[in-house]
Amino acid sequence: VVSLMVKAVEAPAVGRTPPVVEHDDHHDDDDYKSRWRSIRVMYFTMFLSSVGFTIVITSLWPYLQKIDDSVNASFLGWVVAAYSLGQMVASPIFGLWSNYRPRKEPLVCSISINVLANIYYAYAYLPRTNNKFHTLMSRALVGFGAGNVAVVRSYVAGATSLKERTSSMANMSACQALGFILGPESTVLMTMEDSFKPSTTHQKVCSVFLI
Repeated sequence: VVSLMVKAVEAPAVGRTPPVVEHDDHHDDDDYKSRWRSIRVMYFTMFLSSVGFTIVITSLWPYLQKIDDSVNASFLGWVVAAYSLGQMVASPIFGLWSNYRPRKEPLVCSISINVLANIYYAYAYLPRTNNKFHTLMSRALVGFGAGNVAVVRSYVAGATSLKERTSSMANMSACQALGFILGPESTVLMTMEDSFKPSTTHQKVCSVFLI
């Protein structure tokens, strides 16, 4: 995904009128394909960001209870809020960064933070103490990495013409909503699949009847 993002942001600057080349339709076609390849990568980035947020929510409470006995519902609220707090802090930082530097820098940086923070969350059970605080920090860092939403939206806004902008931003919102829908659904389906696995006793009973 990081390599795709780098290729996307290296596309011709968008929103600016490309140099006009007389009788060179091939140049216009290349510019159009390059712009829309980049925009579709941004759609995919927004989708993954939404999935990364929602896929954890349904399993967060059981995970906290398993790794730390002292956790309570109040702390769960802080862990859920940590993602949004991290994103709130990161969004203006990455937005300001993209105003003065190439957009690939904040995008690659945010995606790297997001990946590392998710790995941190996955191994938050390993420390012997304060596991719930490791979970809190990891979710805050995941949210910080998801602060690239502002950069993604600004890139798509600048990469489209006036006629394309409304539909492109609508598609961006649709990808975000789709990620919000599929994230918890994936967790529920995996949970249902585990619950339908036959127990050892059930397998023994079935084997007796089959014999």
